[in-house]
Amino acid sequence: MIKILFIGDIVAQAGRNVVFNNISFLREEYAIDLVIANGENAAHGKGITEKIYKQLVNGGIDLITMGNHTFAKSAIFEFIGAADRMVRPLNLEPVNVGNYYKLVEIKGKSLCVFNVLGTVFMITEQSAFEATDAFLKQVKADIYLCDFHGEATSEKILYAFNYQDRIQAVIGTHTHVQTADERLIGNTAFISDVGMCGVYNSILGRDIDETKLRLVHQEKTHFKVAEGPAVLCAVVISIDEVTTRAVAIERIQLRP
Repeated sequence: MIKILFIGDIVAQAGRNVVFNNISFLREEYAIDLVIANGENAAHGKGITEKIYKQLVNGGIDLITMGNHTFAKSAIFEFIGAADRMVRPLNLEPVNVGNYYKLVEIKGKSLCVFNVLGTVFMITEQSAFEATDAFLKQVKADIYLCDFHGEATSEKILYAFNYQDRIQAVIGTHTHVQTADERLIGNTAFISDVGMCGVYNSILGRDIDETKLRLVHQEKTHFKVAEGPAVLCAVVISIDEVTTRAVAIERIQLRP
């Protein structure tokens, strides 16, 4: 059995710390073969830096997926070309920088990890479906895992049904709220959103008081991350290496 741990959106230092404090335990507890984490909010809640990219890789994360905030920090252009453990969305502009996918071999099978944006409230080069259809024709592997970074649960569910015979895992990210709909759709392990790793008493990792000032009182504020103990959200995906079918998905939430 191939076991993959997928960790939800890591938000700022608190999110990084809760991952580092639990990753060894999770690897051992679930006999994990590969650890993937969404890192698009790892640097102070938005974007990623080279220092934090290296910190995540050295801290036990094998692959990092991204999202709509991939290019939030301009310094990413200085290192994204050499960041061979980081996967940026297929359909996010600019489309000519960074890696769209990563191929790894596990137990004699080639596994492809890729990343795509939804179209609802997102600015994309193509729809997730157009981009994926073209991608699957170009990149061949025994097993595919997609980080679907998007707002709409309906779009994510449709995507899983559409690719249930071709993609073994569709893991939703972006909303930071873990959904309770993990299941198998045909051959595909699916969850609408894996959730986040960030301060538990927060608004998606952001400071509650600041968010209240912005949304309730209409005051202009800065993006301030919350402080305090963090939650860790993740899923474990099990794939049969003989049939290459997904056979299970288990939701994890470690609250402070």
